Amino acid sequence: MLALGVSDVHSPIWLRELQEEVSKWEDKGVDLVLVAGDLTNKGNVVYYRKAIKVLLRLGAKIVAVFGNDEYEEVKDRIRRDNPEVIFLEDESVILELGGMEVGIVGSKGSLETPTSWQRRHIPGIEEIYEERVNLVGELLRGLKSDLRILLTHYATTRETMRGENPKIYRFLGHRGYERYFREGLVDVAVHGHVHNGTKVAKVGGTIVYNVAFPLWRTLVKIEYGGLQPFF
Repeated sequence: MLALGVSDVHSPIWLRELQEEVSKWEDKGVDLVLVAGDLTNKGNVVYYRKAIKVLLRLGAKIVAVFGNDEYEEVKDRIRRDNPEVIFLEDESVILELGGMEVGIVGSKGSLETPTSWQRRHIPGIEEIYEERVNLVGELLRGLKSDLRILLTHYATTRETMRGENPKIYRFLGHRGYERYFREGLVDVAVHGHVHNGTKVAKVGGTIVYNVAFPLWRTLVKIEYGGLQPFF
């Protein structure tokens, strides 16, 4: 199975570069594309669709989570406009790909410290983020598949934040998810949001990919099954 990951295209900002990179993979037999949020910029549903149409050229299954730039008020429109995409919001799915069962838990993820805007506009956001960590754990424990993937927008470990200012780590993700890596519940974790972080890290037995497009400037090949090319 050939899987690719991408996030933070912030279309139209990186749309042209995305088109160029997709053209390099069109004849490679891609099975799965994992979209870790912020495919569009500032809730622009038209450019979300444009980016998805580019990814559809790969002929692969597309599984996506929403990022902070896919605003709450446009999520339903994005779903309607992109019926080819499997969207996961604190949900799981199992796909048959390449002769194996691929289980994916998808979530926006959590922040250790909500932004000031979130605190002002989302009542109880601190509790929501903590409850989400626990809910994702329940979903992972119930996932019975050959390959187990955790797909989020926000980072799930500080190991892939290295390169950013440590003072803002708490605004980029949540370390609470690391315990699921150390418990052996996740084979591969894929996230975005951290534009200047570290591309790949290993936590417990889990390979964690930060697939932010501004960091890689390409689609990211997701290695699994003990393949660890960066270590």
